[in-house]
Amino acid sequence: MQRIIAIDHGNRMVKTLNHSFTSGYVESSHLPTMGGDVLVYKGKEYTLSDKRIAQMNDKTENDSFFILSLFAIGKELLESPEAGIKPQRGEVVTVELLIGLPPLHYKSMCKKFEQYFTAREYHIEFELNKQPLVIKITGAQAFPQAYSATLTVYDQINDSQIVSIVDIGGYTVDCLQLVNLRPNMEACTSLYMGVNTLFRKINEQVRATGAQDIRDSIIESIILGDRRVVNEYSQSRIDLIRESAQKFVLGVLAEIAQTGLDLAEDKTVFVGGGSILLKDHIIKTGKVKKPVFVNDVFANVKGYQMMYNTQKAVKG
Repeated sequence: MQRIIAIDHGNRMVKTLNHSFTSGYVESSHLPTMGGDVLVYKGKEYTLSDKRIAQMNDKTENDSFFILSLFAIGKELLESPEAGIKPQRGEVVTVELLIGLPPLHYKSMCKKFEQYFTAREYHIEFELNKQPLVIKITGAQAFPQAYSATLTVYDQINDSQIVSIVDIGGYTVDCLQLVNLRPNMEACTSLYMGVNTLFRKINEQVRATGAQDIRDSIIESIILGDRRVVNEYSQSRIDLIRESAQKFVLGVLAEIAQTGLDLAEDKTVFVGGGSILLKDHIIKTGKVKKPVFVNDVFANVKGYQMMYNTQKAVKG
């Protein structure tokens, strides 16, 4: 069996074409199984966790993202099999990975990130939820994040000479300019102002009132206006979160303007989970004249697949 599997390795979330989970896990061999996904690799057990791994600019510095990738590959093979066909016990599945890096790090880290996967053992044996798998990674091809996601809204930008791309993630805000739809690497930067910064600032204010921290998922639900959650909190707490989000967005847009991107004139594509979360607050500022929001959290992996298919077609 052969499979092409696209994985978006975010510092906040890991995504495939069919699955999304927090970029975090715990070694669980000493813990009772609580119903979550359990991965066994090289004699150790791992369980996905809501507590994210430490932020890394170089995702090859340890095995964290490889372990997360095994979860992603296993889910695609067992929970989203092509044509409904799952691997047979002992069958070696050859896997070609489509992966991505932030635009700023793409050129310098591309080959290293590809080799992070291809330099593994010839046959990789692991279990996901007691189902054994054997894979052979035959290749890994890296693509630029954010730019990849923008390809999914090509029909909304193909008439623009200059396009700004803003990818709001968990730890960073990655910015890139396109000129005639080609990346202008002179206008490419990464700001350490992801939404985790917002969550941290909100909880600093909450703790100052003597209250306990609010979980990130609750903060997100309040920002998105989920009535089921909003109704459980005081108006003062809701106002604090929403006002903090608006102030945060104004700060991010001000920093982006300092990079040279002209959000007031050029069409701007917002991608990433942070952009989806803060969409209403971004619009409310009135500082972005021509916003295009990519509302699909799977846009990067879909973009990887699009670029891979295009390259394959060109090669014949």
